[in-house]
Amino acid sequence: MANSFKQMTRDGSIKRTDTGMFIDLADIHVREGFNKREDDDRTRQADDDLFNYLMNGGSVPPLEVTARDEGGVWVVEGHRRRRCFARCAEAGKPVDRIHIMPFNGNDVQRLARIMTSNNQLPLSDMEQAAVIQELHNAFNQTTSEIAKLVNKSVATVEKLLLLSTANHDVQREVKSGAVSVDVAVDRVREYGEDAGKVLQHDKAVAAAQGKTKVTRSSIAPELSIKNARRFVELMAQAAISDDGVFTLEGAALAEALSIIDEHKAIAEARETYRMSQPIPTTEIRGKSLHVMLDGKDIGRASIYRGKTVWLDVGDKTIVASQSKAVAHFVKQHKLQQESNHDSQ
Repeated sequence: MANSFKQMTRDGSIKRTDTGMFIDLADIHVREGFNKREDDDRTRQADDDLFNYLMNGGSVPPLEVTARDEGGVWVVEGHRRRRCFARCAEAGKPVDRIHIMPFNGNDVQRLARIMTSNNQLPLSDMEQAAVIQELHNAFNQTTSEIAKLVNKSVATVEKLLLLSTANHDVQREVKSGAVSVDVAVDRVREYGEDAGKVLQHDKAVAAAQGKTKVTRSSIAPELSIKNARRFVELMAQAAISDDGVFTLEGAALAEALSIIDEHKAIAEARETYRMSQPIPTTEIRGKSLHVMLDGKDIGRASIYRGKTVWLDVGDKTIVASQSKAVAHFVKQHKLQQESNHDSQ
């Protein structure tokens, strides 16, 4: 027989008071595979902060739940709060009953709720991609339907859906924060299976510019907003025939053609520019990461726990990723070159 909130109120599983509905922590269950959040450093740090907040008497919104046929309730929104309440109980803090509220919606809306909550740690790009992939594949939702469910544009949903099916090496770069979603999706569309290899070169180019993340601006310069707007203004002044032919004359035509030529030149220069950049390389020697540019050592950092290093920044030493160390040394190298040039 199907369980319900009314039934649980009758049998005492749920207590109703003037402030809402409450249930034992042990009766709040998590459906396997429902929550797409990954157990990474970002999530663990946020959990620690929430745990300390609750241990010090902090209050949080009620968990959104649905009735569970086997008894108790399923969490729809509030997985982190439930997890931290359990930690509080293990730490000896009295956690008798948890404030809950019914979630009103179907199975599709329950999954979409993971992305629309305003009270939780926002999902990462890859976690959002996993939610959208399930909405699309398991529930046969179109991109337009998903966009309405998760309050995002259709274009954003399409990008995340493409990212969800990209090769693992592409997804790994997005997950690490080394590559933006826009760049990853652009490379997948352009290069397909070879996108991951191209992104490795993009990372090296970004590092050569002193950047720790590959964005469109670092690999694909665009026409300025000012010129793009001016081109629209010029086209608005054009005469339009019944066949849809735009006609400009004189100075207006010359200006429009100039902007078109600039756009073509930028497009042609993108790959030439990208491939011409000096690429920094790295080498592990003993317990140190050595960074080289044009075959010359430009920096060294001690290895710390696998892929991270000790990096001296100003008057302090921090733990940083190797890619951040590369970008730091390249930037310092360029500043030193500029300083030497100015002093000559």
